[in-house]
Amino acid sequence: MNKKKLSPLFLMLLATQSFADIEEVIVTGSYSPVNREQLSSSVSVINHEQLLQLSSHSLVDALRQVPSIWVEEQGGPGGVTSISLRGAESNHTLVLLDGVQLNDPTNTRGGAFDVNGINITSIQRIEIIRGAQSSVYGSDALAGVIQIITTEAGKNNTQFNASVGEDGYKTAGIATSGKIDQLGYAFTAQTKNAGEPTVTNTQKNNVVSGSSAKNNEIISKLNWANTIHQLDFTYRYFDGERTSFPEQSGGPLFAESRELDTSDYTDQSSALSWRMQVNDFWKSKTQATWYKRNENITSPGIVPFDAVPANGANTEFTRTDLQWTNTLGDQENLWSNLGLESKHEDGTSKGYLDFGFKMPTDFSLARTIDSAFVNLNGYATKDFLLQASLRRDDATDTTSNKNIATKNSKQVGARYQINNQLSLFVNAAQGFKLPSFFALGHPLVGNPDLKPEIATTKDTGVEWKENNYYVRISYFDHHYHDLIDFDSDTFKNVNRSRVETSGVEAEINWEANTQWLMRVHGTYTDIDMLSSSNHLLGRPQVKAGSSVSYAVNNEWKINLNYLWVSSRFATSLYTGTDEEQTLSAYSRIDATVTWQMTTKTSLSLNLENIANKSYYSDIGFPAIGRTAMLNFSLFL
Repeated sequence: MNKKKLSPLFLMLLATQSFADIEEVIVTGSYSPVNREQLSSSVSVINHEQLLQLSSHSLVDALRQVPSIWVEEQGGPGGVTSISLRGAESNHTLVLLDGVQLNDPTNTRGGAFDVNGINITSIQRIEIIRGAQSSVYGSDALAGVIQIITTEAGKNNTQFNASVGEDGYKTAGIATSGKIDQLGYAFTAQTKNAGEPTVTNTQKNNVVSGSSAKNNEIISKLNWANTIHQLDFTYRYFDGERTSFPEQSGGPLFAESRELDTSDYTDQSSALSWRMQVNDFWKSKTQATWYKRNENITSPGIVPFDAVPANGANTEFTRTDLQWTNTLGDQENLWSNLGLESKHEDGTSKGYLDFGFKMPTDFSLARTIDSAFVNLNGYATKDFLLQASLRRDDATDTTSNKNIATKNSKQVGARYQINNQLSLFVNAAQGFKLPSFFALGHPLVGNPDLKPEIATTKDTGVEWKENNYYVRISYFDHHYHDLIDFDSDTFKNVNRSRVETSGVEAEINWEANTQWLMRVHGTYTDIDMLSSSNHLLGRPQVKAGSSVSYAVNNEWKINLNYLWVSSRFATSLYTGTDEEQTLSAYSRIDATVTWQMTTKTSLSLNLENIANKSYYSDIGFPAIGRTAMLNFSLFL
């Protein structure tokens, strides 16, 4: 065997990993699919191979290697994680999975999505659109949109995978897809036990644990198409259970009690779409989506203090959405998207606070949001693209049939192709977020008079691509007002906070040759709370990192990922009072070594935090030290 030549399988893998793939079709941030150069917003696209290069088992770790994204984490696999985009609140990012919105407004985080609710092995690609996107998606898309697209139907492929690791980590799964005549199909099943990592409590000189997570996931897809019609169907089932120390309890190091938060939950989602090529000028798309989440949470609170009493809740949330979109014109010159959408949200929570007696905290709310939209796109010259969107959303309380909000969202943008390598883009947009059901309806802290939160965002940047290079540098300026905040004087949620975030993000991707792939990224975010002297918690001002992939020969490949994070503010109640601390800056290195045993089998060793760096994800929540995992894959 000639060791100086790479096998066809490795060559194919490296080709699909190219970060300079700019021409791919993007379905997020627009009413109709476009290529990257037909969007005026800041965009990142990560395909399956790139994602596994960033992390083979953790979506949290992979997203941290993406510019302007920070994933807040409360230590260990069972801790709740949520996405912060460009320094915004974690519930200001809209999260979609195969076109279905996953944000749940009944949760205590205002609708923030827990990233641990998706297995990384099920993901085909991720699309990230930054800046307010309410002109396309309506409520919730204040800071941007992250769309996760799972295994594609119609490709002939079957794969088995299994992993084992330290502290009880193990996974197993199968994914298969193919085509029968005009019918494409895909099926994925995955089970995961993230184990229960242990950390050393240096204060009490013992080893403690307490963060665990298990889940199961099934995804099925069907599609059918001819020259005029295309039908797509997706169904996903996900159930999980987790344990962790309560938030702000001081975690495994400082919490007085060893009792843990427990949660078991079920997510189901489905989407059905019908695309029709009516004629050469007109394309029509009708889509219906459904999402349902059930969750049962119990918490011991923070003892022996009464700042957070023992509590629990059983929540159920359902969202249905029907949208009709018409694309008119020629997407090479002038085109428009216009249509209607109707969304219904229904949430119920049956909970309690335990003050020695159980005080009920039940609430039940429902609302309908009816929308109309128009989007215009056109080339003023062959190199100068102009875009504008207008959307109107009318939200109604379906119980009282009372209008609760009417919002008009606007967006304008432009992209200018200076030459074959260099382009400039600029975008300005408005966004809004309806108050979460928890913020409105909780009988103790809820406020039914809350107004929607508002955002105005601006984004400008430059992209350069040449041969195997891709460079993007963006400057952003986001203004938020009427943000919902807890008022300790009235013990209610109120609209008052004003926040400005601005900064610069950059990514450089270089495919040096068929063996080397390199990526460097960095983000600087300045956060200014205009109406308060408090700090926004958990978000670093600077984040930077790099990724290197090297194919040694036709059998061996090495991935290295480096991440550096600046200091962050955090608070805890483990002493009985609200105490703010600064979490130190840290760096970490992760590595993966892959052995291509045969053309159909591979074995990889993943080493997380290989320098065994000690740092904290929250006060009293130490990060997991050096960890090893072994993964086996079989392709049929």
